[in-house]
Amino acid sequence: MKNLLFDRIIPAKRNKKKADSPIKNYEHRQLGPKDLDLALAMNHGFRRGLVHEEAAGLFLANPKNWLFTCLDSKKVLAFAYGYELDRLDPRGPMLYIHELGVLPSYQHQGLGQEFMEALLERARGAGISKVFLITHKHNQPACHLYEKIGGQAMVGSQDDDRVYVFFLE
Repeated sequence: MKNLLFDRIIPAKRNKKKADSPIKNYEHRQLGPKDLDLALAMNHGFRRGLVHEEAAGLFLANPKNWLFTCLDSKKVLAFAYGYELDRLDPRGPMLYIHELGVLPSYQHQGLGQEFMEALLERARGAGISKVFLITHKHNQPACHLYEKIGGQAMVGSQDDDRVYVFFLE
């Protein structure tokens, strides 16, 4: 049952190309109601006010909300949060990723790619049919990453926004 996935840990695949990486031991994990302390700690590494205790408690209690992380011990190195959305057809739900971040000191080391691949693997295992997110066209590192791991930019993306879809079926 997909609600039990909160407790499953996916060991990260190490990037062999970056032997000098400061990342020693980490895991990918979807946070659940028992992980409020980890969610609140994100205020110190990413941006102040990102996580509010009461709202985060409600968010983590809803099994259709996702807060997927890359953890080094008790430190969140990367996160993505979003919402599982039901569909009217039988292909399975989709996942909208509202925000994704990697700590600046861990960027450009392959962690973002490994993290996104683990997130897509977790989504596939949960029966998600597609994952989508929105980024800015001028955010070339993000656009390049999403395209490199199979994201398809949707035609007709408006203004400065670009929608990427990952089909998992």
